[in-house]
Amino acid sequence: MLDFSMPDFSNIGAGVMVEFNAFTKQVGDSLPILEEMGFEVSTFRVQWGLPPKAKLRLRSSRVTDPHKVQAIAAKANGGLLMTALVSSAAAAKRIQSTMKLGTAIIDVDFAIPPRVRMSFLNGKTDKKDPAERDVEDLDLACGQALAGN
Repeated sequence: MLDFSMPDFSNIGAGVMVEFNAFTKQVGDSLPILEEMGFEVSTFRVQWGLPPKAKLRLRSSRVTDPHKVQAIAAKANGGLLMTALVSSAAAAKRIQSTMKLGTAIIDVDFAIPPRVRMSFLNGKTDKKDPAERDVEDLDLACGQALAGN
């Protein structure tokens, strides 16, 4: 007779938690540098599964001097995750400054494969207009609906 029993995944949970805790520590260690660059965490979402996924949304509305951003980015001496986050933020700031755009939004999907998406809002938009004020939330909702998450 065939054995249709479930494999024993009881030990996987501990290993996943150790890796996830190391991951969140690296993200947390990156936050002071990202904040100094002018970014704030807008959302951080976690989806448990095999493999687990996490989504980080960073938002910056003020334009920062590109030379200052590069100097701040040079101080980042953490691991691969910190380097990726800080270099993505520096690229977004460079685009924001060069194109004279308003809000910069960075969406990072920590999955297999990882993805970074940058969005920019026009700096001349009237923030009193609800459609423009909430565009990044609409963008996030549509992105999640299309991704099936």
